[in-house]
Amino acid sequence: MVATLLASLLGTPLDAAAGAPARADSEPLIVHIDSLSPAALTDNDRPVRITGTVTNQSAEPWTGVNLYAFRSTTPIIDSTSLAASAAIDPEQYVGDRVVEPGSFDTVDLLQPGQTAGFSIRVPREQLGIVEPGAYWIGVHAIGDSSVPRDEFADGRARTFIPFVEDTRETAEAAVVLPVRDQVRHTAAGRVSGVRRWSASLGDGGRLESVLDAGESAAGAPFTWLVDPAVLATVARLAAGNPRRSLAPDPAAVPEDDEGAEDSSDPPEAVVLGPGAPLGPPAPPEQQLTADKEAVAAVAQAWLDRFLALTAGRTVLSLPYGDLDVSAAATHGPDVHTDAVARGSEVMDALGVAHTPALAPPDGIISPDALRAAAPEGTVLLGGTSFAVPPDAPDSMVRVLDHDVVVSSSGAADGGPAPTSADDPLALRQRLLSEAALGLNAGSTAPVVLVLPDDWYPQDPADLFSAFDVPWLEGVTVPEITSRDAVPVDAADLSYTEEDAEEELGVASFSSARALREQAAVMSGVLTSPNLVRQQATDEALATLSVQQRPRAAAAATSARRAANHLEDQLAGIDVVAPSSVTLSSADGTLGATVVNGLDQPVTVMVRAQSDGSLEVADSDVLRLAPGARSRLLLDVAASRLGIHRVRLVVTDQDGTPLGGSASLPVRAAQVSAIIWYILVFGAALLFGTIVVRVVRQVRRRRAEGDAAGATP
Repeated sequence: MVATLLASLLGTPLDAAAGAPARADSEPLIVHIDSLSPAALTDNDRPVRITGTVTNQSAEPWTGVNLYAFRSTTPIIDSTSLAASAAIDPEQYVGDRVVEPGSFDTVDLLQPGQTAGFSIRVPREQLGIVEPGAYWIGVHAIGDSSVPRDEFADGRARTFIPFVEDTRETAEAAVVLPVRDQVRHTAAGRVSGVRRWSASLGDGGRLESVLDAGESAAGAPFTWLVDPAVLATVARLAAGNPRRSLAPDPAAVPEDDEGAEDSSDPPEAVVLGPGAPLGPPAPPEQQLTADKEAVAAVAQAWLDRFLALTAGRTVLSLPYGDLDVSAAATHGPDVHTDAVARGSEVMDALGVAHTPALAPPDGIISPDALRAAAPEGTVLLGGTSFAVPPDAPDSMVRVLDHDVVVSSSGAADGGPAPTSADDPLALRQRLLSEAALGLNAGSTAPVVLVLPDDWYPQDPADLFSAFDVPWLEGVTVPEITSRDAVPVDAADLSYTEEDAEEELGVASFSSARALREQAAVMSGVLTSPNLVRQQATDEALATLSVQQRPRAAAAATSARRAANHLEDQLAGIDVVAPSSVTLSSADGTLGATVVNGLDQPVTVMVRAQSDGSLEVADSDVLRLAPGARSRLLLDVAASRLGIHRVRLVVTDQDGTPLGGSASLPVRAAQVSAIIWYILVFGAALLFGTIVVRVVRQVRRRRAEGDAAGATP
C-alpha cells in the first residue's frame, strides 16, 4: 500500500525505477531549463521543445555530453500529490529518458567552468502522455570524463508540465507581485546598508528585477503588493540619505520663517512628511558627495519607474514596515493601527492609488491579528493557514468577520529541485499545473500565487507567459474579493505554538516604544512644527517588521541606539548654575543660565528639586534661539536655616526631564532680631547725635549773637 501511494505521488511506475539508479555523489554538471514550449500540453500534436544551458562545475573536462529529455507517463491528479512530488529528492527517479535519434542534443566538449547551450525537440507522440493531469518533464545530462560513461545522470533539471484535454473551459489565476525588503537605520536616522540598497535598485539588482517582472507582464493582469517603507526608504536615498532632521516641517512653516533658515539639514531630510516635497535641490553648501549622488540617481530612477509601472495597476499596501502583525496583536495593538495609517500616508504622498492589505510572507496569521485587520482592507492567507485547506469556489472565505483571499501555498512553493524553486519558469509550470489540476477536477477556484517576498527573477517574462495558454485567464485580487465568500469557523485557522515562537518578542516592542516616546519629547521641545516624531516612528516600525524576525535582537538594539541618540541631543539643552549660593535672608533669588546646544529653536522650562525646607520656583517658559543662552532668576524661600541641596533640571513644558541639569548647595542664613535692634539703636543714636549737635550749634550761635549785641 505504501509503495503504491509513493508511486502515485511520484507519477512513476514502480517497475521503471530499477532502470535508472540515482548517483550518490554531487553532480558535476549543472543543467538549467531556459524555455519549455508549449508550457502546457493539449490534444494537438505539437512537439515539445526544451532549451537551456549545461555548465561544467567540476575540475576536469567533459566530452560527448548528451542532453536527453525525460518525462513521467503516470499523471499526478491533485494538488496534494503535486506538492509531495515537488518535495522529493532531486536524484529520485521520476521518469524515463527519450532516447530516439533526433530527440536529444550533444555538447562535444565542456571545459571546467564552461557553459554551453542546448536545444531538444521531442515529438508529441514520443512523450506517451495521454491522460489529463500534471507530469514530470526535464533534462538529463550524461557525458564522459575520467569516470567512464554510465547510466547515471551527471546533471539534471526538472519541472512539471500539465495536460488539459478539454480546453473549452477556462481556469483563473491571480499573480501577486511583492515589493518587500528589510529596512534598517543608523542611530542618527539614516538608511543603513546603502551599498546593498544601491545594488538591489540598480541594473540586475533584486528590486530592479521585480520591476522588470511587472514590466514583462505587459497586458497580463496582476496585483502589486507593496511595503510603503521600501518606497519611503528609496525616497530618502534619492534625497541623499539625510539623517533624522530637527528642522521645521516645510509644510507647516512659511517660506520666510527665520526658524527654517537656521536648519543645518537640507530640505531632503523631511521627505515624505505630510505635504512635504519628495526631494528639492539641496542648498549649495550641502551638495551631495559623488557617491551619494550616484546612489541618489539610482534610487530616483527606480522610484520613477515604479510609479510609472503602478499607474493604473492594482496596488495593495502593507502596514508600514511590513509589520509583524501577529506579534503586534500580542505586544502592541496600537502599533498595527499606526502602521496602517502611516502606510497610507506614504502611498498617498506618492500619488499611488492603493488598498490596505495584510499578507504575511509565510501566509500564516494569528487569529488575534486577523481580528485587528481593517474591515475595509484585503487579507491574503495561504492554504496552510487552515487546518484543512477550505473548499471555496472563488478562493474566498469569511472568518472572524473578515473576507480572506486564500492563496495557493503549493504554487508559492514553486518548482522541484535541483532548479531553484522560485525560478520564473519553475513558478510558471507549478502555477499552470495547479490551475490545470483544478480545471480537470471541475474546480472554479482561482489559483492565487503570492510570489516569495525575496523573489529575485533572472528572466521574469517566463512567469507571465503562463497567461499565453488559452485555457488560463488572469484576474486581479480585487476581482476575487468582489465575489462571495464561504463561511469558515475560526477554529479552522491553524496557528501553532511554533508559529507563535517565530514572532517578534516583547523586547522588540519595548525598544520601539522607547524610541517613539523619546522622539515625542524632542518634537515637543522644538519650537517649530517638525517631523521628528514621524521619522522616528518610521524607524521604530521598521524594527517591528516581520522581515526582522531572523535578527530580532539586532533590530531592537538599533531602536535603543536611536532613542539614546535623541536623548544625547536633548541633553545638549543644559542649565549652568554657580557652584554655591548663600541667601542673606529666608527669601532670595537663585541665578542660572540655560544654554540651547541645538541648531533649532526650543521651548523649555527649568524646574528645581530640593528638600521640603527650601522652595525654589520653576522658571517661566523659555524660548531659546539656536545656540542661544538665557539668564534667569528663580525665587527661593527657606523655612529653616542651613544648607540645602538643589538640583536644577531642564524639562519640557510637561515637566519631562531632558537630560541637562545642575546641582548646587544653597545656604539659608537668616539675620537675628538682636542685630536688627542694634541696627535700629545705632541708627537712632546716629540721628540723636546729629540732632544734639545741631541744637548745640544753634544755641552756640545764638549765644554768640547775644554777646555781640551787649557790647558798648
